[in-house]
Amino acid sequence: MLRCSTSRVLSVLESPCASRLPTRTFSHARVMLSGHNKWSTIKHDKAKNDAEKNKLINKFASQVTIAVKSGGSGDPAMNIRLQSAIDLAFKNNVPKKVIEGAINRGLGIGGEKNSSEVCVYEGIGPGGVAYVVECLTDNKNRSIALVRSAFNKIGGSMTPTLYFFERKGYLVVESPKELTSEDDVLDAVLEIDGVEDIKLVEEEESNVSDTDEEPGAKYDVITEVQMNNKAANAFKEKGFKIHEMGLEYIPNPDTTVQVTDEEVLAKIEKLTNTLEELDDVTSVYTNISE
Repeated sequence: MLRCSTSRVLSVLESPCASRLPTRTFSHARVMLSGHNKWSTIKHDKAKNDAEKNKLINKFASQVTIAVKSGGSGDPAMNIRLQSAIDLAFKNNVPKKVIEGAINRGLGIGGEKNSSEVCVYEGIGPGGVAYVVECLTDNKNRSIALVRSAFNKIGGSMTPTLYFFERKGYLVVESPKELTSEDDVLDAVLEIDGVEDIKLVEEEESNVSDTDEEPGAKYDVITEVQMNNKAANAFKEKGFKIHEMGLEYIPNPDTTVQVTDEEVLAKIEKLTNTLEELDDVTSVYTNISE
């Protein structure tokens, strides 16, 4: 296994600036009471926002750890999936130290050494919708108990569902400027091994690039699982930018479920959100039709 210095790899990342709350002086008892209530509300809102931010940071950190484990290297130059995970974490303001720790956990070195592993849990939710839940955990008993509790509270149950899905690789790529049409892109990638499907992403006009330059078109790419890294490298060699990559579960077209009842849809949304908010959960997949 190739190991590298995470401090070297991540030295270009900058830590986000700390936020500051305004202070205020009160001179009247009634005003002070009002100010106290306002301050309590601010503290409550800040604590809630901090908790949500930490959950999001942990999700991105987990993807970095998974990328190291799956790619067998902590060097993004040798592990394109890790490079993609680091880029995505950086864009979402994940601190450098958190990314370093996530890489170390994946490598099993230093003080970050642990026994984290990827686990998959299956279940049926409201309306007969099938779920696949991926976790990165150091305690499988804890994880399965939390996932089971989420299903039970919404009226679902844990039961085999993987046969509703296919395991596939995915890429989100940006085309180079010289490929000005979808046909040009398809011609350029026609001979890339492992690519099963490629689809233009319809983006809103409000979306902006990370730079002042006009961005290229984005495409969703489906690959064979074993060919995901090789396909990503082939796209990169042809001038494409890799925005995201990894493995996912895609529902089989003949097993998708269409739900129109608003009450059932609300329960499905609640279950999905509950699962996604669990610290150990990294991805949630369903076979509900779009």
